[in-house]
Amino acid sequence: MSKLLQKQRLKLYVFVAGMLVSFYFGNSALTNTEQTAKSKPDVTYSNPYFKGTKEERDAQVKRISALFGVECNFCHNEDLTVFTEEGEKSKMMMKASVALGVDCDHCHVDRKHYKENEQEAKRMFELSEIMGTECSFCHAGKDKLTPKGEKSKTAFVTRAWATEGTKQCLECHIEKKQFALNFYGWQVLNAMKGLKGM
Repeated sequence: MSKLLQKQRLKLYVFVAGMLVSFYFGNSALTNTEQTAKSKPDVTYSNPYFKGTKEERDAQVKRISALFGVECNFCHNEDLTVFTEEGEKSKMMMKASVALGVDCDHCHVDRKHYKENEQEAKRMFELSEIMGTECSFCHAGKDKLTPKGEKSKTAFVTRAWATEGTKQCLECHIEKKQFALNFYGWQVLNAMKGLKGM
């Protein structure tokens, strides 16, 4: 009987040892999986601003940070999942640079100094805010306009927009309606159609 009891005890020890080993390695694997999951960003997003291979995108980022004299944490948190206030502004500027087909140095000398065309860019940003649009509503690359951008260009030329600013647009357009015309705007449009014999 003692041999049978010893065999049963041995089986019990082997079973318990097997369970402990399984539990240890299973728990260890789970902990490693959790740590790996924690090290990955919680949020992923596409980046429509930087193009090319990883090395080319890294070079673009380095060029921008050198131009402005800032580090990555100026715009991003440590995991690159959240933008700072400056980063949110930068995203807006990058959308404009894509729509216009230009780089940051088109307007910026550095973080505090701008080129002459920066004044026009400021008015354009104000206009896009007033009308509830993005730059790509009118712009389709360097020196290219969308069909709606072509129509807007006519108004800019005839209404001295470059010198008088964006508030003048609201004489004819409804605010944040993507260039929908108000009553006065329709009168102007109909008068133009009459002059053109349309």
